[in-house]
Amino acid sequence: MLPLVLAAPQNAAATAAVATGGEVSPVDVSAPPAVHRSGIAVGLTLGAGVGGASGYPNNSQEIGDPTMFSSSGWIPGGGVGVLAMGAIADYVNFGFWFSETAYRSSGKRANATGIGFRIEGFPLMTLYPRLDGLGVFAQFGIGIGRLETASRPEAQGTQSTIGTGVFYEWPLGHFLGGHLGLGPSLEYDALWSQPFEEHGFLASGRVVFYGGP
Repeated sequence: MLPLVLAAPQNAAATAAVATGGEVSPVDVSAPPAVHRSGIAVGLTLGAGVGGASGYPNNSQEIGDPTMFSSSGWIPGGGVGVLAMGAIADYVNFGFWFSETAYRSSGKRANATGIGFRIEGFPLMTLYPRLDGLGVFAQFGIGIGRLETASRPEAQGTQSTIGTGVFYEWPLGHFLGGHLGLGPSLEYDALWSQPFEEHGFLASGRVVFYGGP
């Protein structure tokens, strides 16, 4: 009889602990890990398109003088960009970007270099998961542009630069603890200041390495 008496309170206490215990372990309430993007995000874009520039020499005495004005119209070319970002969340990348563009035709050449901040978002991650690789981006910073023509003075300027566009990203492979994102990109870029401005449209290929799973 004694063993039965001693066992009863112990079993009752165990049952009560299970029934009344309401605390949740911190592990249970932690945020779920990223599914598609995490860690560093470094990448490259390479594309082709059309662009154009116009303006005056970077000289206050020549700005506004019609004889000093140059314009290229729309001419073909391409560009390359370097991305150095971090995947802040599964749906947001943020960091830095650097780009070079060059547009050329007979007797005309327009070049631009830009550097600044870039943010990428994936708005359909939860709204429509089948298109969770669709992204939009905006970038802004400072740029240097130059236009050379055969019959006009060289136009140039250092000014603000912005860009915006859309892209799609497919996950590809797993290595070095991370994975690649690969896909197409469409973008519009602009540089502008008082003496000079440049605009361009590019269709590019985009590859990004994410350091997280």
